Amino acid sequence: MESLPVFVSVPPEIWFKILGFVLWDDIIFDPDPVSSSPQPHLALRSWHNTERTLEISKRRFVLRSVSRTWRDIVDTLPSYHFQSTETNDATTDEFSLQRAHRLQLGTSTNRSNRGNRHCCKGYNYWNLSDSAESGTSSILADHMSSIDTLRAEILIIPRSEWNALMKKPLDDVRQLLSKVRALLIEYSGFIPTDIPMVCPNITFLAIHAITDLRGYSGIIPSAFSSLSTLQLFINTEECLNWVGKWGLPSLRYLELATTLDAFQECLPYFLNNVGQELISLQISDASNPIHFLGDIWDILPRVRYLGLTMSILPPPPPPNHPLQVFSNREHGHYRSWRDHLKIMAEKWVGVQCISDAHTWDCMAKEFLDLQHDLTSPDIHSLNKFCICSRCVYSLYIACEKRGVRYEDEYGRTWAEYNFGQRSNLLQAVEI
Repeated sequence: MESLPVFVSVPPEIWFKILGFVLWDDIIFDPDPVSSSPQPHLALRSWHNTERTLEISKRRFVLRSVSRTWRDIVDTLPSYHFQSTETNDATTDEFSLQRAHRLQLGTSTNRSNRGNRHCCKGYNYWNLSDSAESGTSSILADHMSSIDTLRAEILIIPRSEWNALMKKPLDDVRQLLSKVRALLIEYSGFIPTDIPMVCPNITFLAIHAITDLRGYSGIIPSAFSSLSTLQLFINTEECLNWVGKWGLPSLRYLELATTLDAFQECLPYFLNNVGQELISLQISDASNPIHFLGDIWDILPRVRYLGLTMSILPPPPPPNHPLQVFSNREHGHYRSWRDHLKIMAEKWVGVQCISDAHTWDCMAKEFLDLQHDLTSPDIHSLNKFCICSRCVYSLYIACEKRGVRYEDEYGRTWAEYNFGQRSNLLQAVEI
């Protein structure tokens, strides 16, 4: 391979840039994925997708096997993504650990829970495996003597790792994590109040499985001055009320998931404290239909992106309200809920896009039959993925009549999906 003219004529520094581009992913390596995305309501789904990180690893392996020149270049490139599968892995590559842009400690699983409304959409994309939580030592804590500052802007870390780090001198930990802007503490069980002290510049914080406060309720983290995106899974009333007391002056993107029965009673107080500056609010409630008490549009005067599981819809926003995109986060098969979304498509004049929870891949044939009058749109039945294609088709028609963009959960319209299928077919024929 290296004897070919293309290898001889291209300088190594050009290959360095080309291969670096091939090994980069604009989504998973973005420490502020929501605010920089043209589709904020879909950004975290892609950002948490472990298949994208696996694809980068595959590319790296393939490029290294092309030639010795490419192998040497790839080895000198930064380790954009590094994942350790066990927190007590003593053979961790210290060089990769120090230079990784996205550093993931522990094994996350990319679970598929379509059709299970008790798995809140957005939180089935990052879950910590038991092996990582049961580690007896800490990778970062064990390497602090030889690593001064991590290059990582993105840190995904299990609770066991975080607790081990917090036993070290805070000044040393602050120096180690000084470049971290996105922090995910997986399966934490509580919100560590020391985060602002050691990661004062984070813009994105995600914490899963907040179960109790354990004496933390009297300590209010008031230093989240730069935090713009917050993703929480909360299932106790005390936790939600406590988070509502935080000082979050820069918060613009909020995603909540809960199984809390009393969520409806807690929500107004919480949103009154954080809602005035929100641009995007996504809520998944696995216990009850969401019901906003009071004038939700006064509480959320700037929201452009609103996502909900099954809800009792509030009245349409006033004509001057900026709401543009509604995201259906409900994976269950509730015909009445999509009937409400049809009303939204017809009467909420400011809404320009409805993002639904289905995928075109799962119902393409049924949808084509409905388009060509091969089946009756009045006979509703469930497909194997628990979403009724007739309900989807009915909502699609309502959106088409008013010129509202209608997307599946990957952000594709029906026309875009078909164009992609045709392009793939043409490529396969050419090959």
